[in-house]
Amino acid sequence: MLKALEQMYGQRRSTSRYDGFVCTFDLDKTYLDTRFESLRKLVRIPFEKAEQKKNIPGVASVVREIRRGKGGSHPPVPLYFISGSPEGMHKVVAEKLRLDGVGFDGILFKNWRAAVKKFQFKKIIDKIGFKLAALLYARSVFPLKTEELLFGDDSEYDATIYSLYADIVAGELEAYEVLTILKKWQVARDEMDLIAHNMQRLKESGYKPRDAVQRIFIYLDQKTPAQWHTTLSDKVVPTQNYFQTAVILYKMDAITRAGLFRVISDMIRNYRFGVTEFTTSTEDLLRRGLIDKSEARKLLKIVYRGNPLALPRRIISDLKSDFVRTIDSFSRVPETIIPPSRRDSDRRISLVERYLRFEPKRHVG
Repeated sequence: MLKALEQMYGQRRSTSRYDGFVCTFDLDKTYLDTRFESLRKLVRIPFEKAEQKKNIPGVASVVREIRRGKGGSHPPVPLYFISGSPEGMHKVVAEKLRLDGVGFDGILFKNWRAAVKKFQFKKIIDKIGFKLAALLYARSVFPLKTEELLFGDDSEYDATIYSLYADIVAGELEAYEVLTILKKWQVARDEMDLIAHNMQRLKESGYKPRDAVQRIFIYLDQKTPAQWHTTLSDKVVPTQNYFQTAVILYKMDAITRAGLFRVISDMIRNYRFGVTEFTTSTEDLLRRGLIDKSEARKLLKIVYRGNPLALPRRIISDLKSDFVRTIDSFSRVPETIIPPSRRDSDRRISLVERYLRFEPKRHVG
């Protein structure tokens, strides 16, 4: 795996002064609408052609807007994919991203062949050690001032992996504490060794521990309760759809206003994201404290005023009439909303103990 990391990210820290975002995406169920409901479907996945693979609604437009960033003379935002799928998927996935108009800097796949040769079949399923090792290596070569946005879903361990990584790079955990946690989670010995190596590499690279991870977006593919994923970190933002993700990214200045328009237009035109979905998604963001009332009103006004998306008149008329009802529902929401946070009982114990008590679970339906 170390060789694959060196090929993807390089072996030395970049001397670039770039201080913007670097984005890392999971692939299956975060970008690709991959289904494992039956063995037949699982076996079929590696043999699908690029044009047969389907996206999660709206994700391709979100990724394009993230990549575009501020546009103009600004460089493209660095964007990577880390997938637990086999290495043989690289060609077809790269072609799929090309068809979607998505630029990227690298895709890392898992070496299933090596795991099978060593009869380590559990490593094919478990992604914790694999992804954590990759993230730590990447941080050791990224420009020092970059901030990170991480994207995953609720079918695997993404919120767990990303939260642990965020605490490591923030200097909240010592190496021996991390390895104690990973041992409790039954991560494979060779993956633990690589993680220890990459933590030491990060330390020697000149990186100063800081709050480098800004947000951890978790797409609720399995419709699990949002609070399940905020147990370990307040950075985790569960979203029901990529409209919600785009709104938070716009609020963070990670995508532009025009970019937000394009995402919404794509979801309405191509994924039947209608008036009901638009308003209920906005209300959900409000009720969870992810946006406030003024931001919600501004968002709705932006969408229907002046028809910036060049949508059919029927859709604009529906949005405009529903706007009044939505604002009325906002008026019944308390002014003070407590943002998502870890439970008080979790805050009273040490960070290490919190991780040791937590048991990562897969939620694949």
